[in-house]
Amino acid sequence: MTQRYFSNLISFIFLIMILVQSYISMAIVQEAEDYYHVGLIYYYRGDYDLAIEAFTKAIQLKPDYWEAYYGRGVAYISKGKFQEAINDFSKSIQLNPHSPKAYAGRGFAYIHLGKPDDAISDFNQAIKLGMNDGRVYLGRGIAYTLKKEYQKAITDLNEAIKRDPGPYIADAYNIRGTVYFILKDFDKAIDDLTKAIKIDPNIPSAYHNLGKAYLEKKQYKQAIANFTKAIQLKPNDYKIYYDRGIAYLNISDYDKALDDFNQVIKFKPDDADTYIARSRVYLEKNDFERALADANKAIELAPNESSSYLNRGVIYEKKGNYKQAIFDYTKAIELKSDFDMAYFNRGMLYLKLGEKEKAKSDLKKVLEVSKDPDLKASAEEILRKL
Repeated sequence: MTQRYFSNLISFIFLIMILVQSYISMAIVQEAEDYYHVGLIYYYRGDYDLAIEAFTKAIQLKPDYWEAYYGRGVAYISKGKFQEAINDFSKSIQLNPHSPKAYAGRGFAYIHLGKPDDAISDFNQAIKLGMNDGRVYLGRGIAYTLKKEYQKAITDLNEAIKRDPGPYIADAYNIRGTVYFILKDFDKAIDDLTKAIKIDPNIPSAYHNLGKAYLEKKQYKQAIANFTKAIQLKPNDYKIYYDRGIAYLNISDYDKALDDFNQVIKFKPDDADTYIARSRVYLEKNDFERALADANKAIELAPNESSSYLNRGVIYEKKGNYKQAIFDYTKAIELKSDFDMAYFNRGMLYLKLGEKEKAKSDLKKVLEVSKDPDLKASAEEILRKL
């Protein structure tokens, strides 16, 4: 055997080894891709734990598999594991910094963790990299809403609706309607929230916010109908019961209002606002002792809340304890120097007691600080007669 023969044999062996190694590598890559696709199937079936398990196996087989990190990040979001999602999206971005969807995914995770600035930065990068569908604008609109930059939020939500974020279109209308409600544009809020419900009739927050918009417009029956639907969808949300109780109180349905406020206290026994509201119901029912007990409880829970003292002052005034009523109205003003209703109530009580100059001073203060046109008109009318 010649040296040339051995040289050729060694070369052949090395070639076989390379081919075997290539085959093994291809098999590993194929197995990783198989696990990745299995993970997608599990994810779309809603089996998030199995999806995470499959994506993890894909990553173990192919550690630079950025798509698998992205897929696992999305599954973690669906499981409510937002920091784990951020970690995976960050790894996906590290492996492929040109993937807009990884930035968008991380942006949504940041929203869930209450980090709107980080979210906006990621959504901006996703848009820069060419992701221009409605979802990324929806995400950035939500982030701007969290930052209370409402006009920017509306601009992005308009763009999201224009571009159609697919299954999230109802959410876009719901969130834009909520922003309009915050901005006190109740007609636009009602329009958007109604559209959200028409698209998806199972969003409790849309019914709740729609009810609140009708409550602000004093359309109490419509408010109650929407609060009731919200409660059917989310029966353990005490805030909805509270708002429906306020609506019932405004139409003088005191028994139903009382039922709702009792339910709130059952869920949240330390809510001062509910004790104030329930005391108003008892006051309307001429149950002064229970009204006063609830007013005292509200002050115990929120000793620096001006409305608690205003409420108790009204009760004392109805009971004929004018000295204590004036004390409480004054305390409310000390806690909130522009409290127009406290000035009005104290002024009217001074007038009842024949102290006209003190009454005039308080009613003039109402004209100075109040933004309520009806209250100001009442103060002006009374001052003209003095």
